[in-house]
Amino acid sequence: MPTEPIDVGQHRQLFIDDLFFEKQDGVELQMHRPTLGDVMFKRDRPWEERSLDTPSIVKDGDLYRMWYRADQGSRTAQRESNSWVCYAESPDCIEWMKPDLGLVEYDGSTKNNILFPAEGISGAPVKNPSVIIDPNAPDDERYKMIARTVDVKPTTVHGFVSGDGINWRPVTGNPLLTDGPFDSHNILVWDNERESYVIFLRGIDETVDGKFIGGRRAIRRSESEDFVNWSVPKLVVAPDQHDAYDYHLYTNAAVKYHRAARAYFMFPMTLYNERLYSGAPFNGLSDVIFATSRDGIRWDRRFREPFVAPGLDERNWTDRNPMMGAGIVETGPNELSMVLQELHKSDDSGFRRCTIRKDGFVSVHAPYFGWSEFTTLPLRFSGTRLELNYSTSGGGSIFVEMQYADGTPVPGFDLEHCAEIFGDKISGGAAWAGGGDLSALQDVPTKMRFQMRDADLFAFRFSD
Repeated sequence: MPTEPIDVGQHRQLFIDDLFFEKQDGVELQMHRPTLGDVMFKRDRPWEERSLDTPSIVKDGDLYRMWYRADQGSRTAQRESNSWVCYAESPDCIEWMKPDLGLVEYDGSTKNNILFPAEGISGAPVKNPSVIIDPNAPDDERYKMIARTVDVKPTTVHGFVSGDGINWRPVTGNPLLTDGPFDSHNILVWDNERESYVIFLRGIDETVDGKFIGGRRAIRRSESEDFVNWSVPKLVVAPDQHDAYDYHLYTNAAVKYHRAARAYFMFPMTLYNERLYSGAPFNGLSDVIFATSRDGIRWDRRFREPFVAPGLDERNWTDRNPMMGAGIVETGPNELSMVLQELHKSDDSGFRRCTIRKDGFVSVHAPYFGWSEFTTLPLRFSGTRLELNYSTSGGGSIFVEMQYADGTPVPGFDLEHCAEIFGDKISGGAAWAGGGDLSALQDVPTKMRFQMRDADLFAFRFSD
């Protein structure tokens, strides 16, 4: 238990683990699944004849941009014959265009959306792009990409920079990482709290029995201050005793959540390596799962049920379906969107948008029957009003009490004086009989006691 108050300042905070809990009575943390939306686009170009793979999405101003891998070859084969890094864009994250970039010749024409020639631009073919917009880079390096080499032994991870997200150049010092394996969608993240670049990549857990290079597929992490010199990758997430004997963590889809402090997410695609669905061409079944972290190093995998399961379409019940791509973007005042890869290797291979409420991945859930409550550890904040992201039923309620560090209610800010909170708001204010001004409590170690019924509480923030 922390000996000093948790400094939350005016940053939004999420209830994704036990960090803020001092006492709990009847509440539980509950994971919320996304809503599967419309198909964004399917494979419809000759260079996409086998499948679409490893999408990476960002929002740049009013434009949504995606970099992805397109494969050629037989959809019934285990390996592709050629892979391309491609680009698409959209004004609304719904209708997508594959612009003719004029960069790479394919079948005698440059009218295509291919970014890199087959031989690559750093001495080797590359695939599986992961792209970020770097908030601290000069204009001509505003976009950063990592990708892994193809059919070159040993495989490596290379870095690229761009001023426009279209015209890329390799960074000095390639390859960035050489200590494989890298046969995954390795993900690049800018960690604004650590002020460093991070790559989450394929690893091997050799402490458990498995057939993948003496162990099972797991997830490693490497860090850099300059995007050129990287730390030795270290294992951060791996299968454990609660997982099946053939369970692997195949991808990671890691992200530093942009709307809150101390919030890192992963959406790994699992692989049950030896399961075979009736009629499927190959062994292997997958789900997308959800993991959280407060620092990007120590990860909590308490929610073992799927974040996204294969679903009713039996074509997803084969190896490497479904898979979450890289990136979370805002697509409305209440909505976040992510990209789900589905129907891998089928005729309809493509990307589907999935949505979730802002901050809505995990909630403190209070059931219908009776009143539940929890009290936070002491906090230190700098705002003047308390904002809450919450959802109740028509008959549900939330009350909140401000307490001093010793648990004594702050006069005028106790449960009895709190205005009942109910409804469904991303940013709803708390108020008491005397109003909602908490100025007198700024920088004073303070607890919050919540009393709830038939309600979900996702996040809180002290703001001006």
